[in-house]
Amino acid sequence: MLRNEDIGAAAQAVALFRSRVLPLLLAGFLLNFIDRTNISYAQLQMGNDLDISLAAYGFGAGLFFFGYAGVCVPANLALQRFGVRRWLAFMFLAWGLVSCLMATLQGVKSFYVLRFLLGVAEGGFIPAVNFYLASWIPPRFRSRINAVFIMALPLAMIFGGPLAGALLKIDAGMQGWRWLFLLEGLPTVLLGLLILRFLPATPEEAHWLSDAQRRGLRAVMEAEAAPRQPAGSLPWTHGFAVFRQPLLWGLLLILLSAYAATFALAYFLPTILKNLYGITPLEIGALLMIPNVVALAFSYVVGRSSERSGDIRWHLAVVCLIGSGGFLLLPVAATVSLALFLAAVSIITGYTIAYYGPLNTALQNRIGAHAGPLALVTTIGSLGGFFGPTLTGWVMQATGGQWTLAARIFALTTLASAALAIVCVRNLGGARRAAAPSRA
Repeated sequence: MLRNEDIGAAAQAVALFRSRVLPLLLAGFLLNFIDRTNISYAQLQMGNDLDISLAAYGFGAGLFFFGYAGVCVPANLALQRFGVRRWLAFMFLAWGLVSCLMATLQGVKSFYVLRFLLGVAEGGFIPAVNFYLASWIPPRFRSRINAVFIMALPLAMIFGGPLAGALLKIDAGMQGWRWLFLLEGLPTVLLGLLILRFLPATPEEAHWLSDAQRRGLRAVMEAEAAPRQPAGSLPWTHGFAVFRQPLLWGLLLILLSAYAATFALAYFLPTILKNLYGITPLEIGALLMIPNVVALAFSYVVGRSSERSGDIRWHLAVVCLIGSGGFLLLPVAATVSLALFLAAVSIITGYTIAYYGPLNTALQNRIGAHAGPLALVTTIGSLGGFFGPTLTGWVMQATGGQWTLAARIFALTTLASAALAIVCVRNLGGARRAAAPSRA
């Protein structure tokens, strides 16, 4: 039985983790998302300069995820060999350099090659963070941690959109879109050096934790999570048997749908806004701050509510249902006014951010701290990141820039995700009660 003292000490340790470590991970994910999606703004100039069609752009945007998917599992296995701090720092340096090289694009072929390489360089980041959080944070504290982590996405859009719009206006020796890639890749390299210096790989390396806080963290983790063996004693296949569970595959279908919708929206929304309303990149970036501020607040409320109530099933189902309604509203809203269109985008953006906390918590709780299986989850989900933009680019190319059909498809897949959440997600209410502190 867990003691009140252990739970309190663990809560203190998690609070210190949130203030000292989570900002580094949040900054990493923010740059991760900016570096993979800044092509949505670059395309406003780059498409004409390099003669890249909408279909070719959508395929290249999605091609990132082929490289990404191919390295998730081997990257997490390498993480166990080299350590999370050194491995994360290496990935930051690698993808920062590839991001800078995007400034040298010469045509469609180089666009495809560098997008693929960027996916290879970034592919180990999310699996590494999932393993890191599952190793550090007991299940009862994960919902809010995941909800805060995913806030990097709306923050990336809030700050990245106006910044991209401003960088596109630079005309000093090369086109603005080339400056965009160069100047947004350099901070990632610098953050890699900070990760190498400041990230504690384990609670034992965190000098700012007291012995009591470490003991409490271990006690709660041992009570709520599956027992772990030292990484060196395990075969690389350890933990993959979990994929025999049908309910896990239901969760993975939700993840596929969410990735498809998220990146279709991220990569094509600036182009859609330009085609609909003829506004400038800087105006687009400023307008898109609105739905992302809404998503930021919505995600935090969902994560906090999920952690306090112990429920992840209904939180996830309702978030997916809201997203489906947003996609259904989007084509109608576009014919009415820009304000209503932004309201629909805000609903969808809220879904694409808020789903992550409950869904990622459900996946971490079901799989545990197993590097290979957690990485395979990201591999499977990232395939949605390929199909979403590719489908949207193909639809828009085939219909002269129309995207209504794609929106309807995402509405149906997101509605199916709500049903899957109800069937496949299991709350930890029983485990929480079993692990309640003794009153003796």
